[in-house]
Amino acid sequence: MKRMGGGFGGKETRSVFVGVTAALAAQVLNRPVKICLDRDVDMAITGQRHPFIFRYRAGADPATGKLAFLDAKVMSDAGCSLDLSGPILDRALFHIDNSYKWPVLRVQGRACKTNLPSNTAFRGFGGPQALLASETIIDHLASTLGVAPTEFRRQNLYSEGDSTHFGQPLVNWNVPRCFDEVSESADLATRSAAVADFNSKNRYRKRGLSVVPTKFGIAFTAKFMNQGGALVHVYTDGTVLVSHGGTEMGQGLHTKVCQVAARCFGIDVASVHVSDTATDKVANASPTAASLSTDLYGMATLIACEEIKERLPPIAAKLP
Repeated sequence: MKRMGGGFGGKETRSVFVGVTAALAAQVLNRPVKICLDRDVDMAITGQRHPFIFRYRAGADPATGKLAFLDAKVMSDAGCSLDLSGPILDRALFHIDNSYKWPVLRVQGRACKTNLPSNTAFRGFGGPQALLASETIIDHLASTLGVAPTEFRRQNLYSEGDSTHFGQPLVNWNVPRCFDEVSESADLATRSAAVADFNSKNRYRKRGLSVVPTKFGIAFTAKFMNQGGALVHVYTDGTVLVSHGGTEMGQGLHTKVCQVAARCFGIDVASVHVSDTATDKVANASPTAASLSTDLYGMATLIACEEIKERLPPIAAKLP
């Protein structure tokens, strides 16, 4: 496969029923079959991003401005079939905290069956919905306490070594430093004052300025899928050919894999080529999804290149 026309999650499962239909027709007719859906039909039947409802109770200490507890119930509209609604709901539950430390947190989720087309994977895979809910809760508490939302966010960020509500320790936690650097480089205090001044003088036109942190987990929650492979060929003219299990859909994956190989071998990136993705080269690849492919196939390529580098000196010594 040379290139996909686009991503956004639907590639994971919602191509299956179209492919099965084409395969059945090809088998019956004994000839190649191609199916092209009209865009409106495609949009109507292949599902969309899951709508969510969040109901919550949350509290914070008025004296210190610190978060105290969050008790949330999460419901997603799965549509008429389960599809990927289970893991999408999992990721929403994992991201309900965003970047904030809740001393006490309970979250419960339910995927709801409805009479709509089955909803499916979409960019972020449940994470954006939960992050939006988290920021809404933070704004709600800041407004109730009468404190500046930006200051409230900064005060309640996780610290290095804290653990999330699902038990993952935060190592190399750089969000607070990034938050401070962005606030300083953007001259947030001066610009916020200018916004407040403008709003006080204008009844109908308003301006807003906000800084919002994000913590997003890459990789699949189904851990067995976090695997990838790469096949690397080195030729006597100094060029390198890489085959890996990832697919290119405009995100620049092939370019980054070329850069990894070029840096490892110490050659120009123009001497590295990536072949079309094919199962005869790297079989049983996981979907190119979960914001993982650069890490996964970049590291697979690096390991393969390093193994080749260890075996190259005796061969290179024989070459003119």
